[in-house]
Amino acid sequence: MGQLKVLIVDDEYLIRNLLKMRIDWEQQGMTIIGEASHAQEALDLVEQRRPDIIFTDIYMPNINGIEFSRRVLEKYPKMKIVVVTGHDEFEYAQQSIKIGVVDFLLKPIRAVDLLHVTDKLKRKLNEERTRDNELKRLKEELERNLPYLREKFLFQWIQGSLSLEEILDKANYFNLPMLLCGEVYQLAVVEIAPASEKHTEEQLILLGIEGKNNIEAFYRDNDRVLILSDTRNQFVLVSFNEETDLVSDGESLITRLLESFPCLVNIGVGRKRENLQEAHLGYQEACRAIRYKAFAGNNQVVCFEDMVDSGEQPYQSNPELLQQLQFYVSVGSSERAAEMLPRIFDVSFSGVAQFRLAAMDVIAVCQRAAMEQQIEEEHALNKETLVSIITADNLPELTTILERYVLSTSRTIFSKKQAKEGNLIGQVKAYLENNMSDPQVGLASIAAAFFVSPGHLGRLMKKETGQTFVEYLTQLRMKRAENLLKTTDLKGYEIGEQVGIPDPHYFSVLFKKTTGRSMNEYRSVK
Repeated sequence: MGQLKVLIVDDEYLIRNLLKMRIDWEQQGMTIIGEASHAQEALDLVEQRRPDIIFTDIYMPNINGIEFSRRVLEKYPKMKIVVVTGHDEFEYAQQSIKIGVVDFLLKPIRAVDLLHVTDKLKRKLNEERTRDNELKRLKEELERNLPYLREKFLFQWIQGSLSLEEILDKANYFNLPMLLCGEVYQLAVVEIAPASEKHTEEQLILLGIEGKNNIEAFYRDNDRVLILSDTRNQFVLVSFNEETDLVSDGESLITRLLESFPCLVNIGVGRKRENLQEAHLGYQEACRAIRYKAFAGNNQVVCFEDMVDSGEQPYQSNPELLQQLQFYVSVGSSERAAEMLPRIFDVSFSGVAQFRLAAMDVIAVCQRAAMEQQIEEEHALNKETLVSIITADNLPELTTILERYVLSTSRTIFSKKQAKEGNLIGQVKAYLENNMSDPQVGLASIAAAFFVSPGHLGRLMKKETGQTFVEYLTQLRMKRAENLLKTTDLKGYEIGEQVGIPDPHYFSVLFKKTTGRSMNEYRSVK
């Protein structure tokens, strides 16, 4: 903090001079930038020099110190005013508290009192300026992050996580008048993927940047279309312009993107809506239309309305059932996963298009489970399965195909998990072989070392070895002890230490319990 500017106001020259001479102002980090003999002169100096601190007498001609303070603080509330007063004026001076005067200085003025006041003011101003600077920094940061926060709000809106009151409040804050006017809107999702399966991370990032630049350029003159970055190479368009045809725009946009760089483009378009709280439905429709690329092929615009027969009620997926299906597939429970299909398809479909949508939900869930278990390369969606789904024209045939697919996916996941668990137990056994001499080795420490829960590790050990963890570790230690008794002249307590049981008595008892003989008996017949 720089030097604080001080203004002294008193109609007596001696008092002004006394204030100036009583302390070393520069040492206090302050500079006296002026003095005034009456309030009007002081008001002019306040305008010209903008002091940080003002010392003022109460009794002055025309305008007294309290009225002067009121006028200053009314215009400059952050200035600090100290009233200089005598004992007989103190009650009168207390009135100034109501208008914001920060302190009093009693006459006769003593250096110690003046230092006390200036120290307190310096701390107060320093704290205020620190807060002001922090607030300024936060406001600047908010300004920088405003585009991100605005986009975050719009995603919360289209995902259905806000109440109507929150939508309107945030739309007003982010200056989005189109959300406040109850206008018709429509959502589309644009997905841009690399044309080649072999691509680097850098190429993927550049693809997303190039794609966004092209979409923004396409809608540069249409400020009633909002563009949001969904996933890395997926973008959401929200149109509030009834004259904008997102289907026609989508076809032109695909042509533009394909001409700009090698890629695959798919666009899904939801239905038009008026209710602000139904945006999540339009977003879901556009996302589901995108998934229909498995049927329609790449570089297509798919309109959700075209996916259902005319006059049909749209198929509504059941998130709870799909979540259960994903869980069973993820844990490799193939039978339970297959049992979910009749429940998912227990819906009154009115046409082929609708049960194909349900099939796409099931496929998406299985693919998600496979990706979570990192087997997407080992178990990609079989083309023959996909063709079978596209050509299936009756529900029994479709569910039979899907059941085979669900069973295949969940069994693949189960096999991988089994192999992984077997490998884990192999690593644990090797670890115990090398570290059994550590008396701290136990189920909890080993589980922590291999990033699994003790309960899970204990169950795997029992399943793989037929023994509990403690039984297996004890047997391992006793076998090592037997070998040391046969091949070395180490004493019993030394062998106990080498196998991780430093208590000689406990080791002796455990050895006899396990082998049926004491150590001396065992060694005598080696």
